[in-house]
Amino acid sequence: MPFSRSISVIIIVEHFLQMSFHGGVAETILFEKWRINNTQGMIGSVIGVILLTALYEGLKSYREYLFTHTTFLRKNQQKKSRKYVNSNYDFRKVLTIFYYVVYYYSALLFSGVHFFQTFLHVIQVVLGYFLMFIFMTYNYWLCIAVGTGTALGYWLFQWEKANNENTDCCM
Repeated sequence: MPFSRSISVIIIVEHFLQMSFHGGVAETILFEKWRINNTQGMIGSVIGVILLTALYEGLKSYREYLFTHTTFLRKNQQKKSRKYVNSNYDFRKVLTIFYYVVYYYSALLFSGVHFFQTFLHVIQVVLGYFLMFIFMTYNYWLCIAVGTGTALGYWLFQWEKANNENTDCCM
């Protein structure tokens, strides 16, 4: 009896820990509630993964746009602050400049835009890990869906980008 139980445990473990690409429609994706057992479920999941990946690419593009836009505003603000800098430094001017720099950077750190960018960054990282876990099911239909969604998202959201400085796969 103990021998047959150990064989069934090995079979179950091998089924859930498949570390090679495979097909089929029986998968659990991310959560126990997202379990599919038929073709319609796989087709719906593939479409959902494509949309999720395209959303991820759109979020990356939007974060880059926000960063570029706010960097431009910061540079303009810094140009205005340079009018206080002179070749003749006295203690009061140094304190004024120091106060301005501390005030300026603390205002940026606690600004609503920075909190919003932080929130978007967290969402992007979590979505990136979800997509990685979906790919790590090693179901080739889901892996193709991640690749297709990446291509679709890049095509939709990154088309006007002049250069491709961000070559990170997950960020």
